[in-house]
Amino acid sequence: MRIARIEWIRHRRELDRSWPRRWLRLVAGLVGIALGAVAYSIGRDLASTGTETGAAEVTGLVVAAFVGVVLRSSALTHARFEQLHSDMLLTTVTAPTAALGLHLFVFARVAAVLAVPAIAVAVGVALGIGSPAAAITIIVAVAWASAFAVGIGVAGRLAVQLVGMRIARGRFYRDVLFVFGWTALVVTVILLGDRVVSVVALDAWDDLPSPAWLVDLAFLGAGDRIDVEARRALATFGVLSLAIPALVATGTVLARRVWERESASSTRTSGSHSFVGTGPLERMLEGRVSEPTLTVARGRLLVERRVPRGLLSTAYVLVFVVFVVLPVFSIVGVPLLLLFAFALGLAAGVGVGSEPVGVHYRTLPMLLTTVGGPQFVGGHVLAATAVGVPLVTVVVAPIGVASPASIVETTALVLFGVAVCVCTTAVVLAVELDVDRDELVPVPFFFTDTPVYAQMGRGSFLRLGGLFAGVTIVVSPAFVGNVSAVYKRVATVGVSVATVRIGFLGLAILVAAVVSAAAYRVTVRRYRTYRFS
Repeated sequence: MRIARIEWIRHRRELDRSWPRRWLRLVAGLVGIALGAVAYSIGRDLASTGTETGAAEVTGLVVAAFVGVVLRSSALTHARFEQLHSDMLLTTVTAPTAALGLHLFVFARVAAVLAVPAIAVAVGVALGIGSPAAAITIIVAVAWASAFAVGIGVAGRLAVQLVGMRIARGRFYRDVLFVFGWTALVVTVILLGDRVVSVVALDAWDDLPSPAWLVDLAFLGAGDRIDVEARRALATFGVLSLAIPALVATGTVLARRVWERESASSTRTSGSHSFVGTGPLERMLEGRVSEPTLTVARGRLLVERRVPRGLLSTAYVLVFVVFVVLPVFSIVGVPLLLLFAFALGLAAGVGVGSEPVGVHYRTLPMLLTTVGGPQFVGGHVLAATAVGVPLVTVVVAPIGVASPASIVETTALVLFGVAVCVCTTAVVLAVELDVDRDELVPVPFFFTDTPVYAQMGRGSFLRLGGLFAGVTIVVSPAFVGNVSAVYKRVATVGVSVATVRIGFLGLAILVAAVVSAAAYRVTVRRYRTYRFS
């Protein structure tokens, strides 16, 4: 209990820094009132129609909520397990005690989020049905299901961590499977379609416990007002009551195995290079760029070569382009060559500039005392340009030459891709340098046995989504000017179509340059005033 209480106090302090308590209480109250009103309406409908509680809609909501709790529990376990400092902790308490404290903390975090919605729904449904006992059974069902989901999330996360630590020789192939295996799964689902569902949907599935049984437990207190199978409800309660302690015991065993393992480390020195050595960048830019700027650029590229953190982060760019930008481009009729230039520039900027605090976590104190803000920002922009210029040129230029586009248009598209790269790098540095170093925790990473430092939770994803949207808006003149309806209308005043397209591309490059300069100044200021809390 003491360990769970310590972790909870730490969480409350983190929460107080981001959200004042009065605002949290206000938001929770409003959410509770809204859910209570909806639940009251649903309860009245159920009481009046006698609808079967195991309907597909209710069962689907239960499954979605259960999966969400499992994923959240796994994320909380992953974030806190590394912060327990087992070397010191296990000298004061036993391993089962520490593992139980971890379970209690995760359950307390989940309960703090679900308490208000669960009580609001329980009271609303009970009032709508007209049975106070329904509120009790709904709360019991939510509590038991949440505890079961927490047990699965904690045990699953610890099992994954233990397996990852045990696998040594197959580490590379395991990471390749994790990083790229989802593509084969997506292709399989697309090709087979309903056949996958028909193979999985076995007849024996109907005889196994299902989420509908949990719904029966929740509405057991409704009595005769709703059709409920009491036998299934009691069986669900008994199974969960036995499964929860079993999952806690499994998580405790897994935690002990992780803590008692021999620490894994990498002693290989092959591939090491000096950050201040002579390389292609130094030979090309010697005398034109300051030595600190070249050192930062070379260091960033070498770190990326050892741990492809930025390269793997470009997967988010792929998702954004495929599922957001491409459908919009297809509707309005923007050329795909422009999409390629934009996507490549965005990927290069994100790959080099994202998460500067996490990438330089170990060396950040030294950088802040030896390298100035302009050199730090300039080094990252130089590294991004060194990646983006060849990438955009090699892909866009041959396609442009083979397409009906002229040489001038192709050159403008290449310059546009480079401008997107520079703008993305400057903006992502300005945004990411606002992250507190203490918010980062060591997490396992692909293709290496050395943990990297990253921020847990939704914050990093929200910043990345905002970055994608912001950069897209900045360079939107290029998209607008390449829509056929726009350049044909402008061409009616006597200007050629090629001139209109190139003009809008130039306007987008100019806007990107202005935004890059503004982001550069913001980044330099934040770098100079960066403090460790």
